[in-house]
Amino acid sequence: MKPVIFFLFISGLFLSSCGTGKKLEAANQQVQLLTAKIDSLSKINSQSEQSLAQLKAENLQYGKEAEDCRKAKDAYKERVAAFNQTLQENGTSMEQVKAKIAASLSAFKDAGITTKYKNGLVYISMQDQLMFPSGSAKLNDPGRQALSVIADAITEYKHLTVYVVGNTDSIKVAKGFTDNWSLSTERANTIVRVLRDLYGADPTRIVAAGRGKYDPIADNSTKEGRAQNRRTDIVLNPDLSRLWGLMLKDSNK
Repeated sequence: MKPVIFFLFISGLFLSSCGTGKKLEAANQQVQLLTAKIDSLSKINSQSEQSLAQLKAENLQYGKEAEDCRKAKDAYKERVAAFNQTLQENGTSMEQVKAKIAASLSAFKDAGITTKYKNGLVYISMQDQLMFPSGSAKLNDPGRQALSVIADAITEYKHLTVYVVGNTDSIKVAKGFTDNWSLSTERANTIVRVLRDLYGADPTRIVAAGRGKYDPIADNSTKEGRAQNRRTDIVLNPDLSRLWGLMLKDSNK
């Protein structure tokens, strides 16, 4: 009888330990699941904090950019006001300058000269058929006559600065110049020299530049387009030295 009781006691202990082991295993699994969730939530929280920090940084940057835009807008308004004051002090406007020059150049209209007013500047475009022989920087006589009008404007309007910009088509220069850029630059230099030496224009107010084939206004794949691209642009603008001083003042704020 006693061995039977002992067997039952041992069996009870075994079954009891098995039940406890299963509960412990289940508890461990639950702990592992909770730990994984905590790790996941920690990662999400870390990412959220990083995103929040980035958003704060971007907000500060946007605020700075908005302030810079406001300052730039205010500075622009001041420059425009100074620009208009400069014109008023000189008793004329760029539109009036354009109208007078266009009237003076009317005799050359059929030779490929156009004049326009845009954004406060006067643009005079002269086709190469008037100004230069093909592939050459030697000025034609009709072109030299047309430049007398530009010289008169430089002399009359003391506030003007003149930019002379040569342009070509995309056809490679045959000889005499390294490339189209060289040709366009030397043509601009030729015009500046004529304005200075022949007509006595103030060279300190004239700038020469060449853009070669890189500023086309028409399609270089057609003969007509190439003819339009072979041109000299002369840009007249007010003397912006006072505005330059204003810009320096703005940059030091």
